[in-house]
Amino acid sequence: MTTDGLPGRPYLLCLFILCILLSMLASMVQEVVDDDDIEKMNQYQAETRWLHIFCGFWIVFLPTLWIPLSFPIVAILAIYLNVFITIQLPKRLVHTHKWDASVLKIYQGIHPIIHILALPIQISTFFADEDVSEEDIREMIHVGSESGNIKQAQTEMIQNIFEMDDITIEEICTHRSDVIMLHLEDSAETWKQIIHDNRHTFYPICREDEDDIIGVLDTRDYFRLADTSSQDVILNHAMDAPFFEAESCKVDHLFKEMTAHKNYFAIVLDEYGGMTGICTLHDIMESLVGEIYEEDELDRKEIQRIDSNQWRIYGSAEIEDVEQALGISLHDDDENETFNGYILSQYGRIPENGSQFEIRTKDLLITVKEVKNHRIEQTIVQLSNDY
Repeated sequence: MTTDGLPGRPYLLCLFILCILLSMLASMVQEVVDDDDIEKMNQYQAETRWLHIFCGFWIVFLPTLWIPLSFPIVAILAIYLNVFITIQLPKRLVHTHKWDASVLKIYQGIHPIIHILALPIQISTFFADEDVSEEDIREMIHVGSESGNIKQAQTEMIQNIFEMDDITIEEICTHRSDVIMLHLEDSAETWKQIIHDNRHTFYPICREDEDDIIGVLDTRDYFRLADTSSQDVILNHAMDAPFFEAESCKVDHLFKEMTAHKNYFAIVLDEYGGMTGICTLHDIMESLVGEIYEEDELDRKEIQRIDSNQWRIYGSAEIEDVEQALGISLHDDDENETFNGYILSQYGRIPENGSQFEIRTKDLLITVKEVKNHRIEQTIVQLSNDY
């Protein structure tokens, strides 16, 4: 013992080194613990965080007892040493060397001692309120994302799950103008052609009024039919009863209803009973994970430059994207969101299916190449100074 009652410097140095080694071990364990075992991962993460705090205090405090410098200077140097050696260095060692098994063996060997040192956090957890709010989870996700432990895509997906009870199905549904319908007044041969051309799984069946939906054709049953030349046969063997839901319904409620009743396809109605659109499990999944492209959509670009003077632009292209690609402002007073809407406002009437025509504006020569379901599918566009 020294004259001031403190242990001798060799003992302080040994204790200091021990704290550094334990803190380094804690950092390594946090990096290598298997996240497939959630219970063990949570236990180890809690214990190693406490070990960091416990050892970090002594790493900062002990040098002040034997280094003959002012307390603030020694403390600052010790803090820097603590951050670099016990946090940054272990992470680099783990990622550059295959030490996973060795680190865990060492930790498990001294785990009883760590368990005793971590008693304060276990006691506080025992007496803590078990309720965890949505905001608590969001904050944990934010912290995990900032630290890099949770990827951005995973963060967005989890946040989207929490927002399912705030989003209405009107916000995610396919609008009625984009829905391919089968009309009772059309022949079975017309239905066959529509199904062949569009490759969807479900088609709402309506009478003359598109708001009067009597069922949904399931093509999985349709293609099993030996005879598809009779509407009666199709209606009796390939049509399902329609599943209706109000547009104000929340996404999480619709998901529960669909899974409970084994429905994939919902007809979305407005407050007056008119059809707003359709919503499928595919739409719900896209609200969680983002755009999921169909096989025939993977290679299609909405705006394609043909040469220095021409572009192929699809009607579904966003107005802002069109303006950016062409380097002009379209001066759209109607504030349309898509190129289809812009063309229709310039054309002044609903185009016939299969029709082709030209529109000249101040800036553009637009040649409409394809009209389908009264919507502009494909155009060829030239700037006005090129024609």
